[in-house]
Amino acid sequence: MNFSAIDWSQAPANARWWAIDGDGHAYWYCTPQIANSTTFWFASRHPAPSFGYARDFRLSLQERPAAAEDTAPVRAAAGRLLRR
Repeated sequence: MNFSAIDWSQAPANARWWAIDGDGHAYWYCTPQIANSTTFWFASRHPAPSFGYARDFRLSLQERPAAAEDTAPVRAAAGRLLRR
């Protein structure tokens, strides 16, 4: 489910997801890291605005949209293919 009210400009630079947890609070979830000398993932979370989300928390997980500069090479290649 896409919840478009999220203002990603408020997110930490390394935030990859936004979600509401079962506790009813919203969080930014950052890109996971593997902690040194361990075999598990660690992803930090930071408090976030709820942006008015009032649905089931289990459906709230939203991935950060790709930045325009990340998708520009793909769009350029697609444009070249379509012009053929």
